[in-house]
Amino acid sequence: MRNFLAALICGALLLSSSLCMASATLEAGKVIVGGIFPGMTVNQLIDGFGQPNYRDGDDWAYQNFTVEIERGIVEKVSTRSNDMPTPEGVRVGQAADVLNRSYGSADKVDYDDDGSVEYEYYSVDGSKKIEFTVMNGVITKISCSIRD
Repeated sequence: MRNFLAALICGALLLSSSLCMASATLEAGKVIVGGIFPGMTVNQLIDGFGQPNYRDGDDWAYQNFTVEIERGIVEKVSTRSNDMPTPEGVRVGQAADVLNRSYGSADKVDYDDDGSVEYEYYSVDGSKKIEFTVMNGVITKISCSIRD
């Protein structure tokens, strides 16, 4: 009986550790949308995408995305355009069930008063996150940012 309990406890620990690791597979280098990533320098952004259409201090707006700049680097990038996929091919306009297939279980889920739901996925090292805003089962916004 003692050996059985020890084996049962070991099995439960192994199972729980493997489940925890299953959702922690997002590499920081994959927190990207449309080729733009948190930590990108302003020079890299301008070289790749040109000057913004509108600039208000550290908030820059391009045709298909916005960025927040902090000390010369992209702190956050957001899009509502389906022309800007993630490395996994997830885009605005897709059904939200693609998130589980592409990223697994979300690290955090927020339900907003307007009826939208935000699914956050953190990079393995904890330095970055990618967030999907969903309304009525459809992805309406994708944001990537450096975590505070």
